[in-house]
Amino acid sequence: MGDNGYQDRTEPATPKRRQKARSEGQVAKSRELNTAMVLLTGFGALTIWGTSMYQQTTNMFQYWFTQLGTNHLNPAEVHKIFGQITLTSAYMLAPIMFSLCLVAILSNYLQVGAMFSLKSISFNFSKLNPLNGIKRLFSPNSLVELFKSVIKVTIIGSIAYITLKTELLQLFPLLDQEVTQILSFMFRVAGTLFWRVCLGLVVLAILDYIYQKYQYEKKLRMTKQEVKDEFRQAEGDPKVKSRLRSLMRQLAKKRMIAQVPNADVVITNPTHYAVALQYDSEKMIAPLVVAKGQGYLALKIIAIAQTSGVPRIERPDLARALYRLVKVGEYIPSTLYRAVAEILAHIYRLRARSTEI
Repeated sequence: MGDNGYQDRTEPATPKRRQKARSEGQVAKSRELNTAMVLLTGFGALTIWGTSMYQQTTNMFQYWFTQLGTNHLNPAEVHKIFGQITLTSAYMLAPIMFSLCLVAILSNYLQVGAMFSLKSISFNFSKLNPLNGIKRLFSPNSLVELFKSVIKVTIIGSIAYITLKTELLQLFPLLDQEVTQILSFMFRVAGTLFWRVCLGLVVLAILDYIYQKYQYEKKLRMTKQEVKDEFRQAEGDPKVKSRLRSLMRQLAKKRMIAQVPNADVVITNPTHYAVALQYDSEKMIAPLVVAKGQGYLALKIIAIAQTSGVPRIERPDLARALYRLVKVGEYIPSTLYRAVAEILAHIYRLRARSTEI
């Protein structure tokens, strides 16, 4: 996709978008960095174990060439010789192979972390479409890969040319040197050339990783509408949430109104505020607010209290204080104990007189 496909994507990717891309195997990773790290490791391993490997190889072939003239060769003996050579070679190459595998895994881990995804290697029929293949062939990414390949070849060629040019004058004296000296010269030049090429590839790999990171972030960018849609999916549609809150408030009001007949007294102001209190000295530590309301809800509480025979006391200041300070289902604060206690005592006296009559 060209840059026109990203013109409207101005917002950075959300954590959910990043997690989805990661689960699909889409991460910022440079293959050039992996290659450079493996080459450096291989060169370092050869530098460390190369002398030992050379000595072991020399001893091994000297031994077997010596034995060829003394042992009777047959299929079993040949099989035995090749088996021992294979084991010896595997033993010599094991440290290098282990180092290469470890660095390859570590290089990927440092770039993308721990990740396992089968979707990136799943079969995709669209990849078999020739038209899609032609589009990918001439896509901007293919041009970038071509440019990187040209740069890589140019770097390697330039380093090889400069290195060999400096060593060119030392080639002619080798005609009079022994084989070991010639091999020593070749290994030295090859090591210098390889080391310089690796350093050049490391620089190219770092630049490639920066580019891959930039492309990855650019690909994950989102439009403002996509961010809004994702937020709605995560948090819920505001209209739906508003409707749910409205239904919850209605249910809460119904449950509250249902508690008014159980109240001991309703304190009013006289019609603007209404607070229903309940108190059981054996079960409660203080009077409990079972319902409260303002305006229309206050009138409804008063009407239900009258229908249920719940006493109504007009105390404007106390009604406003209870409405403001205490939520439904909470005990009244200690600062209002005395005022409420006087009202409850009055209610209890009225009940006692009605019982006597």
